[in-house]
Amino acid sequence: MFLIACRRKQLPVISGLLAAAALLGLSACASSDVASIKAASQDQIHDIRVSEITVTIETPKPHPELQAALNKQLEEAMPICAKGAVDHRLNVVITDFEDQDVGKAIFLGDEIELKGRAEFDAVATGEQTGAYFVENSFAWGGFIGAAMMSDAEISLSKGFAENLCKEVFDVDLAQIRKNQS
Repeated sequence: MFLIACRRKQLPVISGLLAAAALLGLSACASSDVASIKAASQDQIHDIRVSEITVTIETPKPHPELQAALNKQLEEAMPICAKGAVDHRLNVVITDFEDQDVGKAIFLGDEIELKGRAEFDAVATGEQTGAYFVENSFAWGGFIGAAMMSDAEISLSKGFAENLCKEVFDVDLAQIRKNQS
């Protein structure tokens, strides 16, 4: 009888622990936005071929891993997205990068974000064809979210390239990559 009574008393404690464990396992949500600073016409967009890419980080502290990851993602994405005949330089200037804080994420939730400008300049004339502001963020909480975003530089860089392709060139790079795997 004591064993049964003890177990009944432990039931609320066990339920509470299970609820706390479930809260620590919360997952995540992502958001992205591409806004026109100087929108290119559809004809101009159709003609863009990216032949050069520069990535500049203008954040308070340097992020060489982010610069390398973003450059790699854009170099892989642009031949798929920008298939025109006019050579352009893609100048990306990162104005904000918020890295993860795993401890904070597990217990309180956290957000990582990447913001910057993407400017397309014709190589021959130097004239700017189009300029866009790209914002990518990922908010999460718990172990699942922290594990999903353990490599913020790569994840956000991939999202940056995918969003730029989708919103500017109307190419769903994420779907193309999914179909290729």
